[in-house]
Amino acid sequence: MHRIVVCGILLFASCQLIAQPASSPPNSGHHGGWKVLYEEDFENPGSVFPDHPPTWVSDTYQALDEYSDGGEHFRQLGITPPAAYRAEAPFSTHGWLSVAAYSRSNVTPFGDLFQVVADPANPANHVLKINSPKHTDGIVIRSTSKLPPRYRVCVRVGYASFGDGKPGADNLNGYAGRESDGPWLSGDATLENGFYWLTILDSNPRPHNNIWIHHHRKVVIDSDNNKEAWTNIWEGSKWVADGQHPVMMFGLDRAGDDDPATGRPFLSWSNGALQPTGAIRAVDAYKDNTWYSACVERNDTNFVLSVSGDFKWGEQQTYVGSIPIASVYQAEEGIPDFFMFGDPHNNYYSGFVYYDDIRLETWQDR
Repeated sequence: MHRIVVCGILLFASCQLIAQPASSPPNSGHHGGWKVLYEEDFENPGSVFPDHPPTWVSDTYQALDEYSDGGEHFRQLGITPPAAYRAEAPFSTHGWLSVAAYSRSNVTPFGDLFQVVADPANPANHVLKINSPKHTDGIVIRSTSKLPPRYRVCVRVGYASFGDGKPGADNLNGYAGRESDGPWLSGDATLENGFYWLTILDSNPRPHNNIWIHHHRKVVIDSDNNKEAWTNIWEGSKWVADGQHPVMMFGLDRAGDDDPATGRPFLSWSNGALQPTGAIRAVDAYKDNTWYSACVERNDTNFVLSVSGDFKWGEQQTYVGSIPIASVYQAEEGIPDFFMFGDPHNNYYSGFVYYDDIRLETWQDR
C-alpha cells in the first residue's frame, strides 16, 4: 500500500477504510462521522521547534508510581535508578503532540534522537526519524492531552531498524553487544529489540523501565524482535514460533492476574479472531524498507486496531482486530487514554524507525 508518492492523502483514506467498516458507529442511535481534530505531516520542519529544541534536565519522574524507575516496587527490591535526564516539549498545532526523551547523559545531542528528515522512499516528502542510539536511551511521541471519549488515531510507520530476532549466539539483534536490562532487571537485553507502532496508555507516556509500561498499556500495536522465538506468528496456515519482525495487536486482559514483572496477560488478535487470554500471537511479520499504516479507534463498545501494508506472509494486506472495551485493563470510564509511539524503554531497544502523517479524529454526531 505504501509504495506511493502522495503518502499523507492515501494513508488517511486508508485508515478510514480500515477502521470504520470494522466497527459500528459509536452511538448506533445517531448518525455522524469522524471529524479531524489535528494532523501533522512534518512538511514544515522549521516549525516543529521554532525557537530551539528541548534541553536536558535532571529526571524528576523516578517516583511517580509503584513501577516508575525509582518506585516502591523497585525500592523493596533494593534497586536504585541511575542518574538520568529528560528532554520534553510540546510541538505541532496548538502543541497537540509532545516529545518525551530520556538519556543517562545530559550531553547526548537531542537531534540524535529526534530529527525531521527526507522520506527514505520519497525524498520530496518529510518524515520524523526516531532513534535510540543506545539501549538506555528512550524517546516517544505522545498526545499532549488525554484523548476524547471516542477517537481514532492513525500514523504512518516504517523502515524500522530495531534488530531482526534471528536466533543464534552470534546475532547481536541490532545491538553493539553485551547490553544488560539493568538495573531493574539482570538479564541480556539483546534477546529482545523493537518499537511501538501505536499504543494507548492510562498514564502520561514517557520513557521508563520496561516493567512500567507493562502496567500502564491498554491496547498495543508493537514489534519485539526476540531471539528466543516466544512469539507465535500466523503464517497463513499454522502458528509458528518465530521472533523475526512480528507484528502484535493486543489488549491487556482486565480479568487476568497482574504479574509484577509482566503485567496483565495479552488478548491477542490474530488469524481473524481474538485469541485465548495469555496467548502471544502475532498477525504477521513486517518487511524491511517498507511503509505501513497503523490505527487505533475507540468507540462505545470496542477498541479497533488495524495495520495495513505489504507483509511477509499476508503480502498486501489489512488486518483489523476488534477488542471489547469491557475486556481491556484500565479502560473504565474516568481513566484517561493517551496515545504513544516510539521507544519507551530505557533498558531495552536500540535502533531507529520513521513516522509520518499523524492524525487524530473524534466522532461527531449529526
